Formats: sequence, C-alpha cells, structure tokens
Amino acid sequence: MGRSRFRCFSIRQLRDANIGVIGTGQYAYATLGYWINKFFGNKFIACYDIDKFNEKTFKNFYQIKSMHLSADDLIHSEKVKYVYITSNHATHTDYALIAIAAQKITYIEKPISVNEIEFIKLVKAVRLSKSAVYAGYNRPFSKVIKALRSHSINATGPFTLNCFVIGHHLDANHWYRNPEEGTRVCGNIGHWVDLSLHISAWHGLPDKWLITLSYGSIKSRDENLSICLTSEKGDLISIVFSAKGDPFEGVSEAISYHQEDLICKIDNFRSMSIWQGSNYKKYSYFPKDAGSGLALAQPFLNKGDGWTKRWAEVENSTLMLLSIRDMVLKEEKIRSFSFSEAWKNLGI
Repeated sequence: MGRSRFRCFSIRQLRDANIGVIGTGQYAYATLGYWINKFFGNKFIACYDIDKFNEKTFKNFYQIKSMHLSADDLIHSEKVKYVYITSNHATHTDYALIAIAAQKITYIEKPISVNEIEFIKLVKAVRLSKSAVYAGYNRPFSKVIKALRSHSINATGPFTLNCFVIGHHLDANHWYRNPEEGTRVCGNIGHWVDLSLHISAWHGLPDKWLITLSYGSIKSRDENLSICLTSEKGDLISIVFSAKGDPFEGVSEAISYHQEDLICKIDNFRSMSIWQGSNYKKYSYFPKDAGSGLALAQPFLNKGDGWTKRWAEVENSTLMLLSIRDMVLKEEKIRSFSFSEAWKNLGI
C-alpha cells in the first residue's frame, strides 16, 4: 500500500489529533502511520509534501482535512503539537530548525544532518530549546538489543561487534544518489554506526578511535564498503554494507557480539542466540523487531528530560558518521578520530 497507494479503506481521525508530518513518502505512509495508529490511534492532523500525489493519498488515507501550502505553514499551525520530519535527507535539518524555533516537539528521521554546517546549527538549536527533539535511529529500541544489554551489563572488558548488512539495490537515478543527500553513508550506514556507539556507550563511550575503510570498488564506494572502528579501550567494531542486488525480504542483518564469556548472534532481528559461560538462551521475535515502533513513539513515551541521554548518543554517532562520509568522499582509507577534538573543532 505504501508503494502503490491503493486505498480500499481509511482510518478515522481522533478528536485530539495533533501530529503534523512533513514528507509523506512510503516510510511515512506505511511505517510511521502504522506504528502511531497501532499505539495511539490516528493522531495525524496535518501533512505536507512537495510531491502532491503522495500528500493527497496520505491525507485521504488518514482523513486529514486541513490544507497547508508549505512546511512552514504546517509547523506554525496551532493544531500541530508534534512535528515528524520524514522528507528527503537534505531537508531534515532545515525543517527541524523551524520546528524547534516554533517550540514544537520534533522527531527527525535519520540522518539528522548530512554535513557539518547543518549539524552545528542543529546541535546549537537543540541545546538552546526547551522542547524535546528525537531521532529516527531505531536499532537501540529493538527487543534484541535490550536483551543483549541485560546480558552485557556486568561485563567490563572490551567487546567485538560485527554487522554484516545487505542493503537494497538503488538505481543510478535514485534520489539517495543526489550529491546533497549525504551518500548512502548518511542514508543507510548511519543505522549501524549509531547502534555500534550505543552499545559502546553502555560502559562509557571511548574518546579516541581509529577508523579504517575498505572499498569494494571506488565507483560504488559508499555502498560496497567495510568500516572498521577500533577504540582506545580495545573495542573492535566492523560494519560491512553490501548492495549488489535487491534482497527479497528487505534489508538483511547478521550481527555478532563477543565480550568476555558472552557470545551473541543476532539473525535479522528475528532471533538471537546467547552463550554466557555454560548457559545458553535463544530469543525469537515475530514479527521482526528492529525497534521502529518504539523509536517512532519516543515523543509520547519519553517525558521530561528522559530523552537527553539518547539524543546525546545520536549527536556523537552523527559526528562520527559525518567523518566517515568525509572519508568516503575523499577516498580515504584510514583516519584517527577523537570525539573531544571533533567537538572542539566544531566550536561546540
């Protein structure tokens, strides 16, 4: 339905609807819409998209009656309390800055920024704002990762993490390939950089890292790529992103984790096997749980200052992600990275 927009029914809008959506493509229509309706009912009061077919079909399905001529008009509507930004990557920061200035509760789908100039503006705006801002990196919210953390909580030694990801094939004219969109490093690989640093932060995020990149080919270096992250604590993280054909069931992820006597294997967020010393446990999840639901529900579930720790993780993962993107654009293979130095260089 998200692709074809074939509509055989619509969803009744709630009286207290207060969500505005900017960008009504497949993700907003079928993923954001599904989870918000499942958890809270149809709370969509407004939507805007430069693609008027997408906007119209979203409005019809979610029974939105209001008309907004621009994203700015939607954001400043008195009826809109929550702004979900699910537009193309290059617009995320600009829309977020307007929403933050309007003191709206803001959800930014990944990536939150595609270059350092945007990132600096966004970080400063969030730190000066009284309204909460949330990000769309969902893996840390999955049941799998939460279960892994419960097993890892008492371990103190360095860990090894391997993420082998098979991504979608994208045509040469796909919008992800527009230079201003941040390459597939921002568009896709950011998920696993964020997950890796989220796991690393369980025991205190190390400051200094060595980043090593290996390219399958220079021509497609942002989508057939191996990333190795080595921390000063001895943590070893590898992310392999392969896009050589279109996976029938969507993005496929095989994740392995090792720390002291803890061994973990995660199969596509559908199952997880844990060995800890002589103990073995297997977890199964149906349907697949990559954390999308809880990630999208953040603005409603995280009250007060509960969002700040997670947002700080996203700031750090974005900082490293932009460094990796810069390496890919320059065809670099190795770089030393320090969070403290990177923040200092940004003047923050």
